[in-house]
Amino acid sequence: MRRVTQSVLEHAGHPSVHLSLTLVGKTRMQRLNRTYRQRDYATDVLAFPMQDASQSPLAFVGDVVICMPVALSQASKFGNSPDEELLRLLIHGTLHLLGYDHETTEREAKRMKRKEQAIFRGLMPVPHLLTTACTGL
Repeated sequence: MRRVTQSVLEHAGHPSVHLSLTLVGKTRMQRLNRTYRQRDYATDVLAFPMQDASQSPLAFVGDVVICMPVALSQASKFGNSPDEELLRLLIHGTLHLLGYDHETTEREAKRMKRKEQAIFRGLMPVPHLLTTACTGL
């Protein structure tokens, strides 16, 4: 996962920054979503940007949290492989950390979607990410 995360950052044009990635179950994701977004359900991905990234000695941009059960459900619903869905969510969360926000304007949503698609295509074929990621969730 570390190599794939670094590849996402490189394809996003930020090869020298770092982020943390956490895979969680539904209960923890619902708690995070309720606490930080006042939405009482388990969502697919949350991004927590570093408040002042300029103060970080390692160019740490923040945290991406992905809910594996929701990701797997969405993969089935959208006709994606689990690896494709996980990669799409990682890209989406990473772009939020880099300042993209699809919830501000329609123009920004389109800009973010184009960037997500470009990064996804740049990482083809989709890497195998889920060998052990789902165990215990």
